[in-house]
Amino acid sequence: MTGSGAIQVVVCAGGLGTRIAGWSRYIPKEFFPVGGRPGIVHLLDEIARSGPADVVILCHPYYDAFTAWACTALSNDGHDRYARAARLRPGPCRAGGLTVSFITQHGPYGDLTSVLNGADHLAAAGDLYVAFADNLYPGGSPLTALRCAPAGHPAVLGSVYQRELAASHGVIATVRHHSELLVRELIEKPGLTGATELERRYGTGQLRLLEGRARLTAGFVSFARGYRAPPGTEPKLALALDAYARQCPVSVSTTTTQVIDLGGSPACVASPETW
Repeated sequence: MTGSGAIQVVVCAGGLGTRIAGWSRYIPKEFFPVGGRPGIVHLLDEIARSGPADVVILCHPYYDAFTAWACTALSNDGHDRYARAARLRPGPCRAGGLTVSFITQHGPYGDLTSVLNGADHLAAAGDLYVAFADNLYPGGSPLTALRCAPAGHPAVLGSVYQRELAASHGVIATVRHHSELLVRELIEKPGLTGATELERRYGTGQLRLLEGRARLTAGFVSFARGYRAPPGTEPKLALALDAYARQCPVSVSTTTTQVIDLGGSPACVASPETW
């Protein structure tokens, strides 16, 4: 359970990086170096900027031996142990009061499975934050923005709509209710043809790209436990959120921070100067 004031965060890292399989068989994509440090460290720093947190990182069983090492390497003790072994002066440890654990994903392959595994591990009873480990937001604090979204229902992170990215992102059709932007429909990677139809139906100004952060409620988690993915599809968080939004409000928080996709080619990863 979380301590007083700490948020609960599930980090979805259960994939195998098949888009970059040439190197992801050796190292999880979340550990690809960005600006001289593993991507997962940037993510943990982002979480720490939002305050104290209990964090659980869901990983694929293939990486069990690697994550056993990562548990040590990412701990404060591991930080000090490395400094002693390398005869370096210990630098500052991560601030923010994070507790971090790794668990192996079990159940049907899919990011919704990771979310539910994480909710069980944390014994989540209130809001549950979700971060996709292969999406990094340099200098941004999207979890903080989601904490500020209207309370009482889930919130997702969206970015400015770009048609050319509709094959790799979910697309959110939004509707404004008073001062709040809500999900009207959430379409998983519609592609160019589907995106063109969404533009015709809603107008580009009402569309957003789905980003890799969300705030979920206990009500949504309960709904997700009974959700069944369409035949032939993985249990996806985006599809469950779309189904939930048809009966309950889901807020949209818009970010303008550039995203780094660790599942893309190394050329897409930012240079050290970005950080």
